[in-house]
Amino acid sequence: FAFGCSLWWEVTCLNIPTFPLPLLVFLTGSDRIPIYGMSSLRIIIQSTTSGEQYLPVAHTCYNLLDLPKYSSKEILSARLVQAIDHYEGFSLA
Repeated sequence: FAFGCSLWWEVTCLNIPTFPLPLLVFLTGSDRIPIYGMSSLRIIIQSTTSGEQYLPVAHTCYNLLDLPKYSSKEILSARLVQAIDHYEGFSLA
C-alpha cells in the first residue's frame, strides 16, 4: 500500500503549498484548524479493494480515509477533486 499512500501525499501536499480548506473539511468535517495546530491532526489512510472508478471516502469522526488503489496520480487527483466537490457534510436541512 505504500505506493498508494505516496501517491496521496504527492497529490495533496507536493502540488499544493498550503493545506487547502476544502480538503480539511472533507477529511475532518470541520473548517477549523485543530486547537493544537495542524501538527496535532492525525489522518489515517487505509487501502480499500474498491476499483479505480470509486471515490475516496472520509470517515470524519475518526479522521480516516478509505483510499482505493489508483494506478496513477492523475486518477487519484481526479477522484479526490470529485469527492471534495460533491461533499455534503453534515447537512441537516
